[in-house]
Amino acid sequence: MTADSEISEQPIEPATDVRPVDSEVVLARGHLHPAILLLRLLDAMRQSVVTVVAGLALGLPWLLAIAAGMFLLQLGYALARYLTLEYRLTATELRVREGLLHRQERRIPLDRIQDLGFESTILRRALGLTVVLVETASGSGVEARLDALSRSHADHLREVLLEARREIVAAQQAEDDAITGPGTADASAADNSTATASTAADEPEWLVHRSTSKELFLRGLTDLRLSAFVVTGFALFEMADYLGFLTQMSGVARGVRDWFAQFDPVVLGLLLLVLLLVVISFGVITGTVGNLVQFHGFQLTLRGSVLHRRFGLLTTRQKTLPRDRIQRVTIEQPWLRRATGYGVVKADSAGGSRAQGEDTAGGWDVVVPLTRLENAFALLPALLPGLEREHLPWQRGSRRLVMRTTIVGVLIGLAGAAALWSTAGSLALLALLTIPIWALLGILAFRNLAYALGDRFLALQHGIVGRYIAYLPTAKIQSVVVRQSPVEQLLGLAELTVHVAGGSPTRLPDLTIENALELRGELARIAAIAAARDWQTRANATATRPPADRVGESQLDPAAPPAGDRRPWTEPRGDGPAADEDHDRPGGAPPDSSRPL
Repeated sequence: MTADSEISEQPIEPATDVRPVDSEVVLARGHLHPAILLLRLLDAMRQSVVTVVAGLALGLPWLLAIAAGMFLLQLGYALARYLTLEYRLTATELRVREGLLHRQERRIPLDRIQDLGFESTILRRALGLTVVLVETASGSGVEARLDALSRSHADHLREVLLEARREIVAAQQAEDDAITGPGTADASAADNSTATASTAADEPEWLVHRSTSKELFLRGLTDLRLSAFVVTGFALFEMADYLGFLTQMSGVARGVRDWFAQFDPVVLGLLLLVLLLVVISFGVITGTVGNLVQFHGFQLTLRGSVLHRRFGLLTTRQKTLPRDRIQRVTIEQPWLRRATGYGVVKADSAGGSRAQGEDTAGGWDVVVPLTRLENAFALLPALLPGLEREHLPWQRGSRRLVMRTTIVGVLIGLAGAAALWSTAGSLALLALLTIPIWALLGILAFRNLAYALGDRFLALQHGIVGRYIAYLPTAKIQSVVVRQSPVEQLLGLAELTVHVAGGSPTRLPDLTIENALELRGELARIAAIAAARDWQTRANATATRPPADRVGESQLDPAAPPAGDRRPWTEPRGDGPAADEDHDRPGGAPPDSSRPL
């Protein structure tokens, strides 16, 4: 049974039935689906059941009264939100209004919307509902959450929103061309002109990547995060201590210790090894099942200049990612995935934030869950248009990196030996083993350290056992910082940190100070030229337009409305990345990318 057969939702008004709101035309409007009240009823019952059971078991009527009060309060809040929440889409912004006693209206300009995502749990899918998530560049995550709309109305809202954005960028591009002349706009805008000029009827949806069950299975097998077990064990220990269970468990611990004491040291070591293997196996099994469930049916498609991701088994997710919003693309290879020749492709948009090797909630930053390394490089032009035509002259880092790590190993070894000499005697000399270990780490880090600067892209590569490669459009770089520690100052080395609007900073350690300053100066020059061109274009456009027409000041990514059959990404498009002869080996791939540099 679907919600449409039992409950009717107030339809979204089509664009032909427009009305002025604050002197603007409403393109779409609507309310939450009535079936959301059923979900809120089930949530209220679920949250009250524990209190009700405790009240009945203990014979405490006041607990039952508290449970009834909480149930009515939650149900009343859900009803008030359903009756008052309304969204409206105009030509320039998305408005979400809600509240009964405390009213609020959130206005989100269309040129600030970074991503639009859908989420549907099993129950919501049974009712034909989906949650619409709107993210902006504020960095605060989801700016607006519409829980929930029918799937047809959510799709309609997304297509109307993308069509409005497409019209804004088309008008902006036409004004810029009229002022500055065709061909003088920024190169990044030129890459998106094809999608802008196309009509809603002739935009196909190109299949970029579809994950197989084998790839998802390997993603789970290679996702060994032993630190998660350490953190979980520490959290359980703290919780047991807080609840007073440690005192009660002390007797059990003594019994377990006495039981282990009856074994020989060799047998005891084997038992501990088996226990460790069981823990690792549990982590591998849970990680594999979790990846299969989370990324089930993962599919990446491209329509116009907007990427679409669809995945999920229990909770299905669908999200759009305009290509001109991408701030950074990374290919991440932890040690086990690097040994097997696989990598994960991720993309950061403005407002996102994650650390290296870290996944955001729901896997929203993942563009390709896992694929062969050569396939990952072949997919880069679909994410960063123009990269297949870019010449990136890769350069290695400085060999002084090995000297720096060796000096650090010497200092640590001497300090450890001096601290342990009084108690351990000659065994304290084992601390000097840190010297060859740190020297080896320096050699591995040097073999993976490289960077390349082209006309429009900056590429950075680093790692020790694993490897991480980042590609950043130079027009997206916000700032560049050069830092030196005392040891680095002694050796003439420096760390280069590149900041973009989305994601964590990208760091490239152990460059020579000359290379770091030269790279920082070149990036500053490129950014200054791009900013001056953009400022001049906007200033001319503002000066020549009538005041009544000055809307949509910033350039938006063109996004075509739904149409056409899905076609494979490798099918030629005339001027797309698939038509380039070097598509299978984009210019952004580092030389001999299958092995360390």
